[in-house]
Amino acid sequence: MNKYVIKRGIFSSLKTITLLLLVLIILFPFWQLIVSSLLETNAIISYPPKFWPKGGSVNNYVEVLTMQGGAYMRWMANSLLVSGTNTILVILVAAMAGYAFAKRKFPGRSVLLNIVIATQIIPSVTTLIPLFLIVSKLGWVNTYKSLIFPGVANAFGVYMMTQFMKDIPDSLLEAATIDGCGEYGKFFKIVMPITVPQLSLLAIFNFTNQWGSLTWPLITVNETMMKTLPLGIASMKDLNGTLTGTIMAASMISFIPLLIAFIFASDKFIEGMTLGAVKG
Repeated sequence: MNKYVIKRGIFSSLKTITLLLLVLIILFPFWQLIVSSLLETNAIISYPPKFWPKGGSVNNYVEVLTMQGGAYMRWMANSLLVSGTNTILVILVAAMAGYAFAKRKFPGRSVLLNIVIATQIIPSVTTLIPLFLIVSKLGWVNTYKSLIFPGVANAFGVYMMTQFMKDIPDSLLEAATIDGCGEYGKFFKIVMPITVPQLSLLAIFNFTNQWGSLTWPLITVNETMMKTLPLGIASMKDLNGTLTGTIMAASMISFIPLLIAFIFASDKFIEGMTLGAVKG
């Protein structure tokens, strides 16, 4: 028994040490970003590398927030508008499509769902040129429309919501129908509240993806004040020369909205992940 207890204690200790090492490995790049954002460019590129912000200051942050014409704050506002609006539309479309595929019977339902699922294997890069041609013909280049509307019909979101909505009891919807509730009433008053955890999970995934998107904004936007944060930060080298410290500070500030969004939605996010794991 004593040997068993000792072996179990050693295994537990090794597991704890391994987890701590993994946490340190994951957090180290983030810590280095914080350190670099507080140092001047010469200190960042010096050797040996600095792992502590000795002699650092917030000058880089001040420079970012006071960029000429308020460019950085405009990029931040653009990203918030684009990511937020796109996420709301993705949630609405995915939920409505998922409800139709899961609970409504119509000809070709299975075929259409399989087509939607099949589109996920198509590399997104292959659709960039056709999508740009469509956006260009519509006159959406350098507008918020080009950044918001493409991608609203999210195949992953539709499939995800379809799978979750299949588990909603048909008897619940039938009872609502007997009580005089129409299709829109059943969807908005019953289905949507039930699937809030899954919708929150989809919202965080989509918001994060949109927030960090660079390729599509790079293609459709070339005006400075229409850029989103990733595109704006990528262009800072051209605007101000090679200012690594300033770019690090800009990157650090861009992380804050994601952190706030996750904090507010963390409970629903974890609940959605848990339900997904149990379902699987």
